Amino acid sequence: MTQGDLQLLFSHPERPHRSVLSVYLNVDQSHRSNSNRGFEKQLKNLTSSIRSTIHDAPELEGFRAAAHHIEDFVSAYEPRARGLVMFFDGTDGFFWHQEIGVPIHTQARWDRELFLQPLANALDQFERYGVVLVDRARLRLFAVFLGEIEEFTREGFGPNAQLRRVIKDVDWLVQTKQVHWLVLAGASEITSELRGMLPKRLALRVFGAVDVAIDAAARDVLSATRAIADEYERGTEAQTVKELVGAAGRNEKTVAGLGRTLKAINSDRVWELIYSEGLASPGFECVKCAALFSQEKTSCPYCGGSVDPVSDVVERAVEHAVRKGAKIEVVTGEAAASLYNVGGIGAFLKARTASIRA
Repeated sequence: MTQGDLQLLFSHPERPHRSVLSVYLNVDQSHRSNSNRGFEKQLKNLTSSIRSTIHDAPELEGFRAAAHHIEDFVSAYEPRARGLVMFFDGTDGFFWHQEIGVPIHTQARWDRELFLQPLANALDQFERYGVVLVDRARLRLFAVFLGEIEEFTREGFGPNAQLRRVIKDVDWLVQTKQVHWLVLAGASEITSELRGMLPKRLALRVFGAVDVAIDAAARDVLSATRAIADEYERGTEAQTVKELVGAAGRNEKTVAGLGRTLKAINSDRVWELIYSEGLASPGFECVKCAALFSQEKTSCPYCGGSVDPVSDVVERAVEHAVRKGAKIEVVTGEAAASLYNVGGIGAFLKARTASIRA
C-alpha cells in the first residue's frame, strides 16, 4: 500500500445517497473459521444482514450490485495475508482492494462514504518502520508496513568502506520509502557503533536495536523487530496521553472530551486526534455540512441544516479528521485507561483553543 493509495481513499468524496460498500474481511488461514473458504460464508452473512435493512427499491438494487461485485471478487481470491480490505462505490464503479498482514475484525458498512476508521486504526497501530541489518561486510535494508516486510537492497561493501557507506543507504531508505522510524539489527557492538555514527536526523529516528544474524530470513527479521516496535508504540501512546491531559488542563492548544473535540473537528482545527481503542458514543450529524455533535441540536449552528442521529459519532469524528489531513493516534492499554478519565478522546490543535467550548 502506497501513500498514493491512502490519499486516493481519504480524498474519496461523500455521496448524497448511500452507495458505498466497505468490507473488512479476516481471511487468516490460521483461524479455523476461515478454513475451507469459511470467510466467503462470513461475507455473505454480512451482506445478507445489510440487505435486510434496506427498504428503498433503488437503493436495494444499488446495494445488490455492490455486494455482487465484492462477492465475485472474493470467490476468486486466494488468501495470502491475514486481512482483506475492499471498497466499492456504485456511483462511479470505484473499486479498491488491498491485502494487509495484520489482524482485522470482519465487518461491512453500507453508507454514503468509505468506512475508513478500521484502516486508520491499523495504519496507526502498525506504522511503517525500517530495519537496518548490518555486519562488517554486508548490509540488508527492510521496510515494515501493516505487518508485511519487504527487502529493498542486499549488498556487500568490503572492509575498507566500514560503516560509513551504510549511512548513505539508510538515508536512501528513509527518503524514498517514507520510513518514519528505524530499528538497527545485527551484532550489538556493530549496531552500537553505527548508532554513534549516524547524523542527528537519522539517529533521532532509531527506536531500538536487536541482535539478528545477517543471513536471517525476512520473516525472522520481522518477528524480532515487531516486539520492539510494539513496545515503542505503547510507550509513545502513554507519553502522548500524558502530554494531552496535562496541556488540556492548562488550555494549551489541546482539547479533551467528546464535545470539545467534535467542535475542534468541525472547525478544522485538529492537528492530531487521540482516542481510546473501542471508544464509541451515539451522537448527531448535520445532513448538509456533516458537522458533528455530542448532543442533539434543533438545527446545525454552522449552516442551519437539519441534524440526524448517528449510531457512533466517534467513528464519524475519526473519518472526518482523516479526510481533513489530521494525524490519528488510537491508544490502548494503560494509555487508553488514562484517556478515558477525560472522556476517552482529545486533540492537539493547529491554533489556540480559546474558542473551543463544548
